[in-house]
Amino acid sequence: MYQKIKALASRLLSQRPISASTVNSPSSPSANQGFCEHLVEIRGIQLFVRTLGEPSNKAVICWHGFARNGSDFLSLARALSSSHFVICPDTPGRGYSDWVDPDRYNFSFYQSLAVDLLKKFNVSGRAHWVGTSMGGALGMMMASNPKTRRLIDRLVINDIGPEVPEDAIQRIRDYASESQYFSSLSEARSYFEQIYAPFGYLSDEEWDLLITHSVRRLDNGTLTQHYDPQILKQFGGAQNPTLAWTMFSSITCRMLLIRGMDSDILPASIADRMVNSALRVERLDIPDTGHAPFLNTPEQVSEIRSFLDD
Repeated sequence: MYQKIKALASRLLSQRPISASTVNSPSSPSANQGFCEHLVEIRGIQLFVRTLGEPSNKAVICWHGFARNGSDFLSLARALSSSHFVICPDTPGRGYSDWVDPDRYNFSFYQSLAVDLLKKFNVSGRAHWVGTSMGGALGMMMASNPKTRRLIDRLVINDIGPEVPEDAIQRIRDYASESQYFSSLSEARSYFEQIYAPFGYLSDEEWDLLITHSVRRLDNGTLTQHYDPQILKQFGGAQNPTLAWTMFSSITCRMLLIRGMDSDILPASIADRMVNSALRVERLDIPDTGHAPFLNTPEQVSEIRSFLDD
């Protein structure tokens, strides 16, 4: 265990700040364990994007959850890349993407980024969308908006619905608003293993990757979460369930709804209503998992591949 933590520490210390000189544009990607990493300038900001697979293949956009980043899809991307071009962005304020004015942490801005991102990578035709939590909500908005629905072919919604129970929103707001500071990676691991236990099964390697991509090192040497605390501005508005359900029921593309059976974000009652409210919804319930399934086990990956390839 000591040697593993020591190796992780060495890797983290060796990380340089991401800049245009270390990560290139879509036309000249740099390789990282098979993935290509890009800094893409969109709407005046630098967006960090990982891609895997042949650009000529069908595109799949994988958009992560609220306080997470695109590294969450590394296992899924590897599985899909043999037949798809997988695009995994870090949302502004998360991971290696720029931090922005807090007023830009909203779904309207993210939709604009998604549209421009497809253009940057020369995606022609419609793309598949795999979205976890916030990324799933964004996918539903893209698939229901008359201006963007033509861009989405099939939609995988991971553990999110048109409305979210208020107590679950408050839980996320509480943990995301509390800045955590760690003196070591082992201390960080203990914290994240507790906070992210609802993700379900992760291998040791996946836990290692999750930890190294979940923290950034401060000037004083301590570690903290790898996101801008101001992303909480995204929770500024009240929910409008009536509008949200109307939006969802207007989606015409095929959907796969994935739900952690212990999830507080997507209760069974809301999942049931989703299946009954739209025309083309398939459902997959994951046992012994909360919010949100990590989409990494062979069973989960197989279901997603079958849905996208069918």
